[in-house]
Amino acid sequence: MNNMLMQRIVDEVVFRLKQRAGKTLVLTVFQLRDASVQESVHQYASLQIRYVDLPLLRQLAENETSDRAAIQIHEALAWGMHIQLSLQRHFLNAIELKTLARLPLSWCDEQGQPIYLHHDRLLSYVDIAQLSSGILVLQRKCCVTALAREAAITRNIQLIRQE
Repeated sequence: MNNMLMQRIVDEVVFRLKQRAGKTLVLTVFQLRDASVQESVHQYASLQIRYVDLPLLRQLAENETSDRAAIQIHEALAWGMHIQLSLQRHFLNAIELKTLARLPLSWCDEQGQPIYLHHDRLLSYVDIAQLSSGILVLQRKCCVTALAREAAITRNIQLIRQE
């Protein structure tokens, strides 16, 4: 293969990757069950899933793959897609915080406000310093330092403690 052809192929690949980098596919859980992740990964860099329900969250937390949507999420993660799950605020008390916080997922509420999951027993300033405004979900028995509480107020971060 000559250098001109090789350069053209490389340029085309770079162009397509740059084009893909800014694209997000937005699906509901129902639409995700019918979608093809293998086709989507070529066109989109990230996937946003809206209206996530508690059964799907439980399956993700328990690494169970009986639901087609859970299989699709695991497959998208395996392909290196960035995944954001959108859930309703009233679900925040019911989610399995420890296991879901360890997954490489990002979270937001129904208005698009970021949700951060904190699974440790202590919330310090270091944990707050790297966050922007949003909602931070804490375990029921999480101890919050005074400096962390002040930083959360300053950065417009709402602390929600699970019950």
